[in-house]
Amino acid sequence: MKTFTEQQALISQLNLMDDMFFHKVAEHPEACQEMLRIILKKPDLCVKQCQPQRYMRNLDAHSVILDVLCTDESGRMFNIEVQKKDDDAHQRRVRFNISNVDTTFVEKGIPYKNFPDVCVVFISAFDLFEMDKTLYHVRRVVDGTDKYVENGTHEVYVNAAVDDGSEIAELMQYFINSTGYHENFKTVCKQVDYYKKSNEGVTVMSDVIEEYVLKRTKEDQINAAKNMFKEGLSVELIARIFPSLSSEILLQLQKNISV
Repeated sequence: MKTFTEQQALISQLNLMDDMFFHKVAEHPEACQEMLRIILKKPDLCVKQCQPQRYMRNLDAHSVILDVLCTDESGRMFNIEVQKKDDDAHQRRVRFNISNVDTTFVEKGIPYKNFPDVCVVFISAFDLFEMDKTLYHVRRVVDGTDKYVENGTHEVYVNAAVDDGSEIAELMQYFINSTGYHENFKTVCKQVDYYKKSNEGVTVMSDVIEEYVLKRTKEDQINAAKNMFKEGLSVELIARIFPSLSSEILLQLQKNISV
């Protein structure tokens, strides 16, 4: 059993780009609401419900776990996804997430015109489109014209790799650092501080990490460590999460990932 000081030292190294930490902060609707208000520039948006790690099971097809699914007062749905590494076809992932939200939450017999709007907010540590912008709105447009056509789905991509000095960029920089206090997103900061500094919050977050470790066999831990290296976590942090994995194993895994 780690001491409180040891637990706090471990958790202090996490940030909002780390899945385990983001999922805990995203349990609080007010924190998700604040993020969405800033990113979407909708100061009146009111989040009614948040579901972190929303599992959508497809018996005969690929299942999916959404990082967090939010619903506002009008029934619009927002899927917030956080990604550290550019190691997948992320736009196809966004497409699949939207299709699963539709098939899971739209009741049989509802007219197409009554389908809820679905917005995916894809937050990344990297600039997915490499156009040197913090924020991208991807819309459907009629080829050869400037005419937008809407079908109720929206894709928003925001990243921490480009700092354009905007409020959104400031929030993204906080995602990769997750320290200090910022007046423009004080609710998010409050939740981060709760899990990093308070006795109760540190204990809760430490229990999440312990449960994560206990559920895994040695092989599972190695595979999880590989994924953590892909997400950019350090050898020191992964060693604290998986104390049964020797430094030799971790260094070899890191070397293999970087090849």
